[in-house]
Amino acid sequence: MQGGRKSSSVDKAFELIRAVSETGRTGVTLGELARQAGVAVSTAHRYVTSLLELGVLDRDAAGSYHLGVTLVALAGQYLEEDGLRAAARPYLVELVELSGETVHLGVPVGDQIVYIDKVESAKSVRLVSRIGSRIPLHCSAMGKAVLALLDGRYTEEVLAGPLDRRTPRTLTGSALAAELAVIRGQGFAIDDEENEDGVRCVGLPIMNASGQPVAAFSVSAPANRFSIDDCHRLAPSALAMAEEISRRIGYAATRDTTFSASRPRTRAGGGPFAEARDP
Repeated sequence: MQGGRKSSSVDKAFELIRAVSETGRTGVTLGELARQAGVAVSTAHRYVTSLLELGVLDRDAAGSYHLGVTLVALAGQYLEEDGLRAAARPYLVELVELSGETVHLGVPVGDQIVYIDKVESAKSVRLVSRIGSRIPLHCSAMGKAVLALLDGRYTEEVLAGPLDRRTPRTLTGSALAAELAVIRGQGFAIDDEENEDGVRCVGLPIMNASGQPVAAFSVSAPANRFSIDDCHRLAPSALAMAEEISRRIGYAATRDTTFSASRPRTRAGGGPFAEARDP
């Protein structure tokens, strides 16, 4: 279209979206958003209302605005081209073959993880989930794997804020803080029926070229056939995969940082993932 004029409304909407994105995971209030964008609060409210309805923005319980899950869906093709899913997919398939259980790939959006890929277990009894589903950071294996490596100030805000106790085993407060310290040391997280009764998961972070956790993957299964020891036995192979995926999208840190896990606990006599142990 020749000589077309830019739409000031579109420009303003993207200015607001950009302002929200620059606040990171802490979010931004309507008043602050209006100040940053240089518009009246009433104008910001009008735009934000439409963006909320479209799912481009999301609002938390405290009234702060965050980027919405719709942006993840719209970015699907970009993620393919950027190499995240392409880099991860062979390893997700391999991990399903190794564990026999369902594997998910997710990215952090606000205080949640959004599933962007999934490889199903071949077993008749398996988990019900779908791409686009969201789970909390604080009580999921993928979420905790990411949360443990995020900026300390943001992690402190999450710990201090109201956290949904999804099951009687959900960790909050000092117990969650202690758990995140363990995760940082071993390189992987375990959801021990903290997000959903009867479901256990082990999750690992994926790092980008800047050394930031931009995604995570997890192995999930019914707790009655996937024990804590199984999670630890599977961890060495999963850690190697997490490091390789990260390197494929640009991560170049040394081995003695993010992916240096402590030796996993194992039972004498092996188990379903005995082949995954360190030599």
